[in-house]
Amino acid sequence: MVSTVVTVVGLVLGLLLLGLALWERRGRGEQARAWLRSPTEAGLRGTLFVLPGLGLLSLLVGLSPWIAEVPALGFLALVLAPVGLWLVFGWGALALPYPRWSVPGWARERIARRFGKERWLR
Repeated sequence: MVSTVVTVVGLVLGLLLLGLALWERRGRGEQARAWLRSPTEAGLRGTLFVLPGLGLLSLLVGLSPWIAEVPALGFLALVLAPVGLWLVFGWGALALPYPRWSVPGWARERIARRFGKERWLR
């Protein structure tokens, strides 16, 4: 198994994007919560769904040389690839309604008031 540029870039990019998404989702500190100041809901969707979805898909590309050799990784890819695609295209690009539980608890009320999601305030 030869480590290629695509493998290395996929692994590094995937880990960086997932790390950034986790840091922003946890929201500890003003810098981590800066995404909440986005003027549009599309900006919020980018942070909440597109960023982790792209990170997940990039990580799977980086793991691709090992997926064929390790059955557990193959099964993991079979489960995680649709999740990553749904995050990027379903809740991200197509802007389908997303459930309340998919937003961090500390940001729910603020997003609900700002973008008219009154059902979240009940």
